[in-house]
Amino acid sequence: MSKIFHNPSEERLLNAVERNFAEEMAGFGRALSGAELHVDPELTWFITCPTGPNGVLLTSFDNDEPEYIENRIEETIQHFQHHHLQRFGWTVGPTSYPPDLPNLLEEHDFQHRDTTICMLAEIASPRPPREMPPGLQITEVNSLAELEQKCKVEMACFETTEETAKNYQRTYAYNGFGGDKSWHHYIGYLHGTPVAVAAILLHTGIAGIYGVGTLPQARQQGIGTAMTQHVISEIRRLGYALAVLSPSTQSQRIYQRLGFHECCQLYHYTYYFQPTTELSSISH
Repeated sequence: MSKIFHNPSEERLLNAVERNFAEEMAGFGRALSGAELHVDPELTWFITCPTGPNGVLLTSFDNDEPEYIENRIEETIQHFQHHHLQRFGWTVGPTSYPPDLPNLLEEHDFQHRDTTICMLAEIASPRPPREMPPGLQITEVNSLAELEQKCKVEMACFETTEETAKNYQRTYAYNGFGGDKSWHHYIGYLHGTPVAVAAILLHTGIAGIYGVGTLPQARQQGIGTAMTQHVISEIRRLGYALAVLSPSTQSQRIYQRLGFHECCQLYHYTYYFQPTTELSSISH
């Protein structure tokens, strides 16, 4: 079990944040049929399918000689190319090494496509609870049938494809959930109808909050805030003191009111093997 962080100023916290976000995507490399996950001291990367999410998640080269790094980048590009992919991503975080990795990637024709804002909150001390929206009940997913229902709601919340929803469902099922597992999933029921979802990933000594979403017809009722408050309470119950998440532009102010503040950013670069105008990156 990883050391649990209790203080935002602790050494290596940003590394833990970076690895928590990487773990969400690494799960696809473990779970999906034909996928591949590679982990060594310098690189963590995963491959799923030609059109699916693929990319380098963590980078820490132990040699900062330009020739060495250029060779490793070229070797990595060639490895992904051998899998006949259309493109793959490379995420650069606050502890990626060397520090000028973004410039080196751009020199190899990678394009910056997206930036993830990472927000952190201390949740060891309970905050005064807000009133739960009338008729809302939040429960943890404890069966494969409930997991399937959660992923269907998630698909509608985030307007993803059925294939993407199924891949998430397979990945969650493979990695396990609830009990003493790292993943915990939640469904919000409004008057008995599932309308909202959220998840927790306990990894590297902190708790990541993922996939907080509400169906369009149930928005503007405080349900998303209630889901976040509920999972924060669960994180506290499970013995963790720090929570991290990545907000949308619309939700950033909501999380700030709940005590979250920006702690770092992840920069997503994409390498295209064939010309395309589609914007894509590793998503979080």
